[in-house]
Amino acid sequence: MTAPARPAATLVDLHCHTGWGSGDSHTDPNVLIAQAKAFGLQGICITEHNQLWDAKRIEQLSDKHDFLVIGGIEVDTDIGHVLVYGLRAPRRFIRLPRIEELRRMVDEVDGAMVVAHPFRKRAKPATTEFTSGHALELVEQALELPFFDLVDGVEVHNGIAGPLERAFAGVVAGERKLPTTGGSDTHRHPEVGTTFTVFPGGVRTEQDLIDAIKAGEMRGADWDVEGIHDRRLTSLLPRYAG
Repeated sequence: MTAPARPAATLVDLHCHTGWGSGDSHTDPNVLIAQAKAFGLQGICITEHNQLWDAKRIEQLSDKHDFLVIGGIEVDTDIGHVLVYGLRAPRRFIRLPRIEELRRMVDEVDGAMVVAHPFRKRAKPATTEFTSGHALELVEQALELPFFDLVDGVEVHNGIAGPLERAFAGVVAGERKLPTTGGSDTHRHPEVGTTFTVFPGGVRTEQDLIDAIKAGEMRGADWDVEGIHDRRLTSLLPRYAG
């Protein structure tokens, strides 16, 4: 049987949390998926803090909603948070790894890893100086951070990050010639799809997504950047206005 052709492009929120695996979220994954579909996404990645979902449960959610659902993980490391796709073990990180150790684990399973919101902590007070004459100096310092040699991409479009933090991450990713990703970092279902990742060649499976990330065939974005009508405005605003 011939596999169906990939869509022209796939919009995936690569960074989502739920109440089923992250202590700082109360979101039901079923509600999260329904919201993502309503907003016009074609997929989400559930990336709980330091623990993996069982692959069978992810498959069941995907089948139930007829929607691309991928199980990733957001790992705390010595350099900050890293989003990983393709791991199957450990189910929970009791001892948090160093970035080099995590890279070896990911390589063993042919997975992919993206540094999440790399300047969230470093951005303060650094980004306040980003537009006040110190931009070049700050970028030069950031370019020397060695962990950028160990990741497959940079999460520039993070839904919680402010514009200066995004701009700073975007400049550094560009200078390091690293592809960018986008993810809402949602902990509440209305936030899903605030930002997302565009896969121009389309993705249908976890392996498609991993291959695209490792090949750099994606870009972080949001609705304005892509020139797409933001369905969140028509979906959420009437509800809250009422």
